[in-house]
Amino acid sequence: HLRRIQFVGACNPPTDAGRVGLSSRFLRLAPILLVDYPAEQSLKQIYRCFNQALLKLHPNLKGMLDPLNNAMVHFYLRNQEKFTPDVAPQYIYSPRELSRWVRALYEAVEPLDAMTADELVRLWAHEALRLFQDRLISVEEKDWCEALMDEVAAKFFPGLDLAVTLARPILYSNWLKKTYQSTDREVLRDFVGARLKVFYEEELDVPLVIFDEVLDHVLRIDNVLRHPMGHLLLVGESGVGKTVLTRFVSWMNGLTVFQIKANSKYTIEQFDEDLRGLFRRVGVEGEKICFIFDESNALSSAFLERMNALLASGEVPGLFEGEERVQLMAACRDAFSQREGVMLDSEDELSRRFTRIIQRNLHVVFTMNPASSDFDNRCTTSPALFNRCVVDWFGTWSSNALAQVAHAFTQQLDTGYTDYKLPGKNPQELELVMSLTGQELPTLSEAVVASLICVHNSVKTVAAKLRKATGRQHYLSPRDFLDLINKFVATESEKRNSLEDQQTHIRTGLLKLSETQEQVTELNKEMVAKSAILRTKDAEANEKLTQMVEKQNEAENRKAIAEKLTVELTTQNEQIRVRRETVEAELSVAEP
Repeated sequence: HLRRIQFVGACNPPTDAGRVGLSSRFLRLAPILLVDYPAEQSLKQIYRCFNQALLKLHPNLKGMLDPLNNAMVHFYLRNQEKFTPDVAPQYIYSPRELSRWVRALYEAVEPLDAMTADELVRLWAHEALRLFQDRLISVEEKDWCEALMDEVAAKFFPGLDLAVTLARPILYSNWLKKTYQSTDREVLRDFVGARLKVFYEEELDVPLVIFDEVLDHVLRIDNVLRHPMGHLLLVGESGVGKTVLTRFVSWMNGLTVFQIKANSKYTIEQFDEDLRGLFRRVGVEGEKICFIFDESNALSSAFLERMNALLASGEVPGLFEGEERVQLMAACRDAFSQREGVMLDSEDELSRRFTRIIQRNLHVVFTMNPASSDFDNRCTTSPALFNRCVVDWFGTWSSNALAQVAHAFTQQLDTGYTDYKLPGKNPQELELVMSLTGQELPTLSEAVVASLICVHNSVKTVAAKLRKATGRQHYLSPRDFLDLINKFVATESEKRNSLEDQQTHIRTGLLKLSETQEQVTELNKEMVAKSAILRTKDAEANEKLTQMVEKQNEAENRKAIAEKLTVELTTQNEQIRVRRETVEAELSVAEP
């Protein structure tokens, strides 16, 4: 038997998404008390207290209390009435939005030394758009929200020059100044571009184009990650930049990025172990971490159940048990004593402080693709995704974004080698590109960008028609557009290199022919010049040859004469010898 035990169930209505009704057998044993959202008057009374505390920071704004409070409640109720979960699962509005609104205003106003009514209203409008407009899907819905903001501002702040106060775009950041203040888009773009260069070198070498939508999403992510218990749900097609932008903003804010390494063999036990390690880093070591959880990491419903518990309470029931919990509490006791000088002996106090540190230092960012077949189911079974997270609907890239991205990635192409003549009237895509580049007459560069956008949009149109006709879904995302650009640039580079090689080969051959022709000309000139010399030399040679022949003939004649004289002399000598011998013989006879 159970005694002295009372059961109190805090439940959402069974009509809410992802809820299952309790059995009548159980309900007959317990009275039911419906605690609905506060009515308009109650909301004004509740948040008047918060706003009163907010405006005490700047006494000169005391007269703005009621207009500010009434404008917030009125804007919230109009959005709640217009957008319902039946239209889209993220269209869930609760007083949490008002609480986030007030907290965001307080954190922006508190560090300022002075503030004017115009600055307060501009900040009020900025936070309103971040909470209510960023989750909307269509351009028409976003335009409606902005128009409502202008209407509410005109109604409750009639004494201000709203054309100046609410001049678009409304961008806030603390990157350019020490405080969270309104900033200029182009100045911020230059700053983010400079920081991205460092980010590429230190963290992730992924080229980013800082088009207007990227800058908006960067500031929205930063706006949430700056706040305690700031969790995000980023919904967009594959390749829109959800993860890389989160990593960049986390790096800018000094947050360590944590992602699980899920695969087909990744189990819930391994996920629990990763969570325990994550909790120790955040709660014990005091590390500030951004946990990026992609929908593909949710390999089973148990993964999302743990993430729901983490978002709702800052802890996962049963994650630390037995000896692990004892060791955790001991580590917490030592860490709190050394880092903060706080001595806590009670396990409950240690556990509560551990949970508060996790809520303050851990930011969870969910990334989901609305084209996924599981998107609606996960939204239905995980209500904390919308209750505890600020939703930023990335959707897909607009035509303006496509043009800026294509223009940035095709700037390296050399299109100045030929004149471009548009065949007929400028198409819509080319008009868009020309408006971005400020060109009055289209060039080949703008035509290339426009053609890429046209191809992408045409394929999307055909895919939509095919889906209606056959029921087959062909997803086309910004990642496909990037692949198209990269393939086009690579093909153009390949063809250009091949053509340049051919031209180089031909140019080298022509150069050799030209050099040979010049050499032949020079040789001909040398030959003409040397021909005269050769003729002179030939004449001289012939003359010398004639002289040599004459001298040779003379020599031969002299030789013949000499030989004749020699014969004659020999004959004479022989005659002399014979006569000498005769004389000597006669002399010998005559001697006594």
